Amino acid sequence: MRGPSKQTRGWSALLLGGLLSLACGGEAEVLEGNSPSREDVEAGLHGPGSQGPYPNWATPTFATDAQVAEDGNQFFVAWSDGRPGRFYAARVSKNGRLLDPDAIPLNPGLRPDAYYHATAFDGRQFLVVWTGDTSIFLTRVNRNGTLDGPPVTLFTPTDHQPAGSPGIACHERKCLVAWIGFGGTATGAVRGITLNTAKPGFDVQEVFISNQLSAINSYGVAVAWSHDRYLATWTDSRFGGQDIFAARIRRTGAVLDPDGFVISAAPGNQNFSAVTATKQGFFVAWSDARNGTPDIYGARVKDGTANVLDPSGIPIATSSTNDITPKVASEGHQVLVTWSALTADTGRVRGARVKLNGDVRDRHGFAISRGAAARQLVSGNVAYANDKYFVVYGRAPVLDEPPYQVIVGTRLKQDDVLDIPAIRISHAPSVEQLAP
Repeated sequence: MRGPSKQTRGWSALLLGGLLSLACGGEAEVLEGNSPSREDVEAGLHGPGSQGPYPNWATPTFATDAQVAEDGNQFFVAWSDGRPGRFYAARVSKNGRLLDPDAIPLNPGLRPDAYYHATAFDGRQFLVVWTGDTSIFLTRVNRNGTLDGPPVTLFTPTDHQPAGSPGIACHERKCLVAWIGFGGTATGAVRGITLNTAKPGFDVQEVFISNQLSAINSYGVAVAWSHDRYLATWTDSRFGGQDIFAARIRRTGAVLDPDGFVISAAPGNQNFSAVTATKQGFFVAWSDARNGTPDIYGARVKDGTANVLDPSGIPIATSSTNDITPKVASEGHQVLVTWSALTADTGRVRGARVKLNGDVRDRHGFAISRGAAARQLVSGNVAYANDKYFVVYGRAPVLDEPPYQVIVGTRLKQDDVLDIPAIRISHAPSVEQLAP
């Protein structure tokens, strides 16, 4: 198995068929109309022309790999501009207002070996971790949008290089970061660290999640916390095809399922897994090609066990489109699953709600992205706070190899899309001027 090279780790590596993280697409936004009142902006009313502060922070480029976290009162979106080492972030209020139109530079020193990233809230600060050629890096951002010092080298493995997109989850200042190993004796192993952000030096401890040399780094690792343990999920080829595996890890770093257990080993390939906590354990979703073209399936993992309640999988989206890159979040009683629905000419963001008993509330899904932009692809993770979900995705005029792409986001309440047009988060004038 070959790991990604420096040459392929830019935005071109994120395009269809060979991506580590799909960029998201959003709807074209209408710029005409009357200026909004202050009350409208504060209330987050995003009708035509009413966003309020617009992003204006930098030379436009290919914004991609948007990741979102929440602190219960605001959403924190981190993204790459497609060039190694360039990461930015912006906060969006619970009412839908962009709080950082100039963006927050997460890597002001532009480390040359900073690539794919993940973000979480540790109970006090937002954390952004990323993989480099040899190390895992960390940037901390205060809730007011200021950096808590420069990026730090969090961990440097001695027997491999971190590869693919990392996963991170936190609970009360304690976190698990997981990734796929590449090189040395660990290519295809799932490795990680626990850290305590309340302690000097973070009390970093290495975790050996799976020593099977069969994980596929192109799909990264997803991590969630529920009750008293983490669940890490990944794509694994130990049975020949691509399957979804998972392992439970205690907050101490003790791995309860060495080398993992099967979530789905159905015919065809299963990949792009995502995981979220629920009141009854975890919910895992993935892209599944058992029927020929990729569909979206999911499964529940019973709280406190490795018991997969849906061993055949729950069919969530089985349309004629190619359905890939699911992302999930839960308010406890149900799960929102979002994904990219691809045709030959377009990419659209869709969603469906799944009850904790496994019933799919939206059998045909519902549209999240709107407008004429051809490329509208979900990325990152979905977040839930203040009775609303927040979905980030990207927008570009063409599906394949767009010159520019912007990150947008929208809040959802149940299946109701609240921000039409979507909230613009990154900056690229040639894309922003798309007709609706």
